[in-house]
Amino acid sequence: MSFKDPAIAWRPALVARLFQVGFPILGRLLLESPKLQFATKSVAVPERITIPTRHGDVAALLYSPVRADIEAESSAGRRPPVHLLFHGGAFVVRRPEQEDNVARFLASEVGCFVVVPDYDVSPQVRFPVAEQECYDVYSWLIERAGTHGWDPVRVSVGGASAGAKLALSVIVQALRDGRSTPVAASLEYGVSDFSLPDESRTSPRRFPVVGPWMLRMVRETYFLGADLTDPLVSPARYPSPGDFPPLLVLTSGLDTLRHDMRAFAGRVRAHGVKVDHHEFAGVDHGFTHFQPAGTARAAVEMIGDHLRSAYDMAVR
Repeated sequence: MSFKDPAIAWRPALVARLFQVGFPILGRLLLESPKLQFATKSVAVPERITIPTRHGDVAALLYSPVRADIEAESSAGRRPPVHLLFHGGAFVVRRPEQEDNVARFLASEVGCFVVVPDYDVSPQVRFPVAEQECYDVYSWLIERAGTHGWDPVRVSVGGASAGAKLALSVIVQALRDGRSTPVAASLEYGVSDFSLPDESRTSPRRFPVVGPWMLRMVRETYFLGADLTDPLVSPARYPSPGDFPPLLVLTSGLDTLRHDMRAFAGRVRAHGVKVDHHEFAGVDHGFTHFQPAGTARAAVEMIGDHLRSAYDMAVR
């Protein structure tokens, strides 16, 4: 793949590439602490699989439930559910491994398969490549359920930051195509409306994690030339918000994206969707992957409870 999409200017492309280089180092230092692992069962090392999409094959990590949980589902005449989990990284980072603590917890405590795709990012590609790849992965999960042993009905989506936006974009595409939507979505410190002005994204912190430079980088690389009011870019703009599945929306009191997701949660709830929204005080963007461990654990357990409830409802 080329260094960058030809339309992207060199300066924002270079900023994005530097962010790509630096993020894995930050991840190894801050995102891989044993204190952030909350699974109580010995979940196997994830299998590396390849999933075809319209833009070519996408690699993914596949976490499987423990054998006893698979057998328990089989005894009940079912196959385990599957959760499609999209990692964050400002649409420029490729690091599905950063979701290990969440994926491992869900496989362990909820008993679901978890698929974490390594979708394409900028500056190598631009919108709508990642959205289309993620939707194709969702379609593949349903179509290949029999081969891989999960339930094609109990499929959920979720993600953190950019991953939350991609999860919402999968739902928008499913609604547009008239196909079944996920049974639930979990959205952690995400963004739902890129058409909002930067001035609306404020934080009590002087230097929040998601600052103006990052928002500008995203617009000048991945979303360069895109209509920011398109619901595929900004799912909050989808004209029928009552069509969304049950949502868990987790925000944080210091994050510049919290106003966006608060408004989105309120609007969808007002249209009759079941929405659980919780805001964690005193922490910033990325709180499921950073210390304090108590906050991260509480958030990850909420994700598990939300998905477990949706899976249970789907078989009643």
